Amino acid sequence: MKRVSNNIKFYVFIDILRTYSDNNVSLSIKEIQHHMEKRLGVMVDRRTIYSYIKDMRALGMNVSDYDKNKEGYYLSSNHFEADEVRILADAVLTSSFITRSKTEELLEKLKSFNSIYQNKDFSRAVFVEDIPKSINEEVFENLMKIYQAIRLDRKVIFNYCDYDYYNNLVGRVDDEGKPKIYKVDPIYIVLRDGSYYFACMDNDSEETSFKNFRIDRMINVSVVNDEEIADLEQVNRYRLAFNNAEYLNKNVKTTPGRDIMVVVEFKQEMLNYILDKFGDYIYIMEKDNYKNNNLSEETREESLHFQILHKILGKRDYDEYILSGRYIESSETREKFEDFKKVLDKFIENTKNLDSLKAHNSHIDNLCIDSGSGENSQQEKKYIGIFIAKESPKLARWIMQFGTDMRVIWPQTLKNIMIDEIVKLKQFYL
Repeated sequence: MKRVSNNIKFYVFIDILRTYSDNNVSLSIKEIQHHMEKRLGVMVDRRTIYSYIKDMRALGMNVSDYDKNKEGYYLSSNHFEADEVRILADAVLTSSFITRSKTEELLEKLKSFNSIYQNKDFSRAVFVEDIPKSINEEVFENLMKIYQAIRLDRKVIFNYCDYDYYNNLVGRVDDEGKPKIYKVDPIYIVLRDGSYYFACMDNDSEETSFKNFRIDRMINVSVVNDEEIADLEQVNRYRLAFNNAEYLNKNVKTTPGRDIMVVVEFKQEMLNYILDKFGDYIYIMEKDNYKNNNLSEETREESLHFQILHKILGKRDYDEYILSGRYIESSETREKFEDFKKVLDKFIENTKNLDSLKAHNSHIDNLCIDSGSGENSQQEKKYIGIFIAKESPKLARWIMQFGTDMRVIWPQTLKNIMIDEIVKLKQFYL
């Protein structure tokens, strides 16, 4: 019988438990010996197996005691639980910046954390929509190079591409028709809307400017190891500013447009769509009763607009932008803030008028002897939603898809964009 290093035998023993056992399936001594002989051509005795299990536990691996019911041992912790591997796999499948070949490679690596039994239904348990994938195989390598440049404070050079109608990446060219070379100072990598963006400073243009590039459209990326960032102090100021979400929204734009506060009215069945899109960063109240809302604290009429801003901005941005008084610095922002307060005050006033009307009607109903069949038709409940979004045709189209179930109340500029979209559609189809 051939001689095999004990280290190799120990490694293979761990791999056998990881591959062929889990919380539901145990391996007997005989089964372990069978796999060891099949893999290495050697036989291990019971004493060696007990020793290996003891060593695995000393290394922090969660190997079970002998299970009398299952007649064997199993490795209950496989670095990741099966449900965690499933979630990671779904994230890979639905990431558009990961190419199809890289997706398959990553899925195989993730499956190695599962036992063969858990992998049987790996591809059948969840249906994942087939989404467009990047065709740039350099994405992961690009990320690592940019990380290195940021860490070492070195410049980065690359070529940048656009897609043609065949879905091929075509490199941009300069005025002479040669591949255009970008040389920039790296600031940050930003993950936004499912894509990685490279935020940087371009010192080679006529004026130093802040730019961002989609990393999955960058090729031939390299770090200029012999050239440091010229104005490191300014770059560091940008890096500090990136901790501010407001600054990030203004400078790394995946959708053209400016951030605006939006007030919409929508029917109850739209709640799921609204919350899926905006999560916690939206204020929702009943149209006819502003006191019924999703604020976590008691509603105070005298400062309701500030409570709403705290809700839709989040604590950090509210503290930096509102509490600091910075919104006062811009006359345009101040004016819009006052307009928003007027819109909100109108809802509060309408609620009070409705309360008075309800009280009056209730008094009349009490005087009536015969109230009829009692089948008064109740109007469908409606809500008011307030959130921050980019003013763009994309936002207008998102709202328009719900037809009469959702309408914009404020601002008028967004209404105008929606009207323009409708005019374009009429011109296109009629």
